[in-house]
Amino acid sequence: MNKLCRAALIAVLFLAGGCVTSELYKTREYTETLDAVMVSADEQWMVVLTPDHHYVFPLPEVVRKTFAAEFHDQVNASFEGFSVSSMQRVSGQYRFSIRRAREADRSAALAIGYHAEGDRLVFEGSVDGTRYPANGLRVDESMQTQALNRPYQIRVEESLRPHLLGLRTLVTPLAVMADGLLVIFSVPLVVVVGTDIAINGVQPFYKN
Repeated sequence: MNKLCRAALIAVLFLAGGCVTSELYKTREYTETLDAVMVSADEQWMVVLTPDHHYVFPLPEVVRKTFAAEFHDQVNASFEGFSVSSMQRVSGQYRFSIRRAREADRSAALAIGYHAEGDRLVFEGSVDGTRYPANGLRVDESMQTQALNRPYQIRVEESLRPHLLGLRTLVTPLAVMADGLLVIFSVPLVVVVGTDIAINGVQPFYKN
């Protein structure tokens, strides 16, 4: 094979390989329907449950303080979608807002990190955690009814990498006890009381 032919063959193989590689490294966007949003009894974890996946996040300090605050029933919040890496790491943005807060609630919110935007108090933050396959483990229907008053979906962008398939074998840290209690790392999970989950910044997280 002369040098010209060899160079042409190498170029063809390189381009073909590049096409295959680009396919492997594409991203995929899809939506998931939420079953519930729960927090662990020790307030260390927040879990977003869907039929196909469990999204597990360390509970951010401001979220923890918001759940415990007297003004929590005035808070609206939203997820801005999740981004999942090839290592099953998941990240997302959320936004809390309170409209026309009472003076005591305004002071309490500002003290934990909210800031003023017109007549609203706002906190925007991020969550970083891990996505696990649900493997059929779901909250029961009664808990779903308690958690959400209608179906909600959230947008997910997933990075596709050559080693992604192997990581789908991750085992969820959630389990169902004999009495039906859902636990994470043996710690009970509880539904976020009054939750009305926000999808892509449209619907309220808490009911007013």
